Amino acid sequence: MAVVETIIPIFLIIAFGYIIQRKGFLKEHFIQEMNRFVFLFPLPVLIFTGIVKSNPGDVELTHIFSVILPTIIVLCVSLIAGLTIGLRQGRLGSFVQTTFHGNVSYIGLAVLFYMLGEEGLKRGSILIGFLILVNNTLAIAVLSWTQHHHKNILKAFLPVIKTPVIVATFCGIAVLYLKISMPGVLLRSMGIIANIALPMALIIIGASITIGTIQKSFALSGTISFLKLVVLPACSLLICKLLGVPFKEMLPGIILLATPTATTSYILAREIGGDTDIASGAVTLSTLASPLTFIFWASVLQ
Repeated sequence: MAVVETIIPIFLIIAFGYIIQRKGFLKEHFIQEMNRFVFLFPLPVLIFTGIVKSNPGDVELTHIFSVILPTIIVLCVSLIAGLTIGLRQGRLGSFVQTTFHGNVSYIGLAVLFYMLGEEGLKRGSILIGFLILVNNTLAIAVLSWTQHHHKNILKAFLPVIKTPVIVATFCGIAVLYLKISMPGVLLRSMGIIANIALPMALIIIGASITIGTIQKSFALSGTISFLKLVVLPACSLLICKLLGVPFKEMLPGIILLATPTATTSYILAREIGGDTDIASGAVTLSTLASPLTFIFWASVLQ
């Protein structure tokens, strides 16, 4: 019951964002500007402060392997599945990248914080940095390879390194491991900015949902959602068991892998020549299904 009471309010805020957008209270331009603001300022600050408040021993190499290895496994499985059912070029690329490319920044951070508190945020912030880097790199590589745009991979990858979240991650890790002292007044001020991130991010997710896109590719979106929300975290659970990672320590990583498909996957599909209908349908259906799978995984692990 405690798990349900934690998860459901998060998705009620997402539903609130969807409703007020449908009623016309949020215009498309405002949603885009709000998303840009959260992406540039509160979200990187939230990740940075989460890392600098953690302990160097909170995230070990086994924890990083437990989120990266399942990502690679699901990528390979979805590639084989996509080729088997006859997907080619942009449709294949979009199918594959949406099976592992999760919304770890917005929904992942929110579930971590509201379910596990500051401790979950500390452990998850470092993992999020690695996941964003790996997910975006692999997504760009898959889309470029399936479109035979091999020369564009490096050009498309460079902006990923410069994204605020990645910069905040590396800065936070540097401050943490170099033991640089941060003034208390600065950390408190950054904490106020960071508190803006999660509520705004959830409203943005809700306001960005487009139900109609599911109808265009329901079968593929359903397959993607199953691979993303069930198979990917299950692979992580298995790898954690093999690596001997305790249940308490594996929970943040599995929560991050159980996040629905990232809205970034739609942007990448549009920019690198993927199938935007598949990407948009996967984002919407996986987001709608994720409350049930989050409750399932949290219940299993607790």
